[in-house]
Amino acid sequence: MNNYLPRLNVQTVEFLKKIITSKSLVFETGSGNSTIWFGKQAKKVVSLESNKGWYERVQEFRRKENLQNVKLYFDPNYPKKQFKEILESEDIIEYDIVLHDGPFTAGSRILAMRFIHLFVRAGGYLIIDDTHALAVRAGIKEYFDTLDWKKSDIPYGKDAFGSGKSAAIYQKPVQGMRK
Repeated sequence: MNNYLPRLNVQTVEFLKKIITSKSLVFETGSGNSTIWFGKQAKKVVSLESNKGWYERVQEFRRKENLQNVKLYFDPNYPKKQFKEILESEDIIEYDIVLHDGPFTAGSRILAMRFIHLFVRAGGYLIIDDTHALAVRAGIKEYFDTLDWKKSDIPYGKDAFGSGKSAAIYQKPVQGMRK
């Protein structure tokens, strides 16, 4: 896992490096390198995974790195069944950083978009990965572009592994904050 560098566009990772602190509360859909990377820097990470093999692999990395602040959930029906219930069962209601990066099917990504923004604290960030994909763009247009949140688009570029990626970063307003 190449030092657990997130499989996100390099510009997205640079942005995350600027905002993450040891007090950050992080939620992500789709576990992986980012789960471990966040876990080494944040106060708490909650990650939801739908692929059993990947879930087990990330659990192994979490144990290897002794990251007690990382909690992984496995939900093969994500997000159709337990997504909202899992988040509501946590002692955290709002997160500083929410990364939406899975699963990569049109219906699942869009369905999760109905709920995911509800768990971002005022002033917090929602990062949506793979915005170059049609399914993701459709969900963004339907659920996020109508919000009164500050938006920054990260253009298509390479991640640390050479794959092409793009992202959108939304910041939830606090009272008096301008778009």
